[in-house]
Amino acid sequence: MQLKFSFPPHRNDSFENFVVDGNNEKAVLICNHFTGKNQDRPASLVITGPPGSGKTHLLTAMGKTASAQSGSTSLYLDGAALMEKVGGSKTYEELKTRLASFESASFLAIDRLEIIEGNKESEDQVFHLYNAVTQAGGKFTAALRTPPSKWGFADWLTTRLLWGHVVTLDPVGDDRKVEVLQKMASDLRLTIERREANWMLTHLDRDPKSQLKALNLIDQRSLTTGKKVSIPLIKKALEHTDAG
Repeated sequence: MQLKFSFPPHRNDSFENFVVDGNNEKAVLICNHFTGKNQDRPASLVITGPPGSGKTHLLTAMGKTASAQSGSTSLYLDGAALMEKVGGSKTYEELKTRLASFESASFLAIDRLEIIEGNKESEDQVFHLYNAVTQAGGKFTAALRTPPSKWGFADWLTTRLLWGHVVTLDPVGDDRKVEVLQKMASDLRLTIERREANWMLTHLDRDPKSQLKALNLIDQRSLTTGKKVSIPLIKKALEHTDAG
């Protein structure tokens, strides 16, 4: 059975719950309009931005919007997964079989595209996927950390990626970071009140990887003790770890 929506599980990402402020408002608006049916819009969109800015969230939100349209198939492919498919295929025919569903997607999103930089075989497949999807009338999207001036792709792939929209997604300001952290917790089915979230932002590392590690430890502690999240529980969950 062919998938119609293959985005990361256990996430409740949509445009409605994306935290917007003056830093990212324009980029979010472009992404929201991209999945519309206006034929005059470019067929591709590349999102660049640092970790934690919400690139995967927007890819998923666009995919959900696109999949709601009649007969549409929205598929997601991580850069690392693409390299595994390329490297794990013994023949070109086997690789084409593995990528066939992505070629025929109405909406294709490739996340963490920077991972494939310098890998000619993977870059070649992204080039082919771009052509296959857009020439069939579909939408191609990709997300990566670096702006075009710092891309390390082959020139022919860079040129193709620049054919459509390229938007920079900046992180929200400090006054909205609590909401972002609460959204991360919500994705883990974990409820953190504003007071506790503020404490975490003040006392712990703010990079997304460290925050996610801390949230998982807090979630485990909350489940084990049967207690709601509090500052004492957070401290206990993170003692003897490098999460902070």
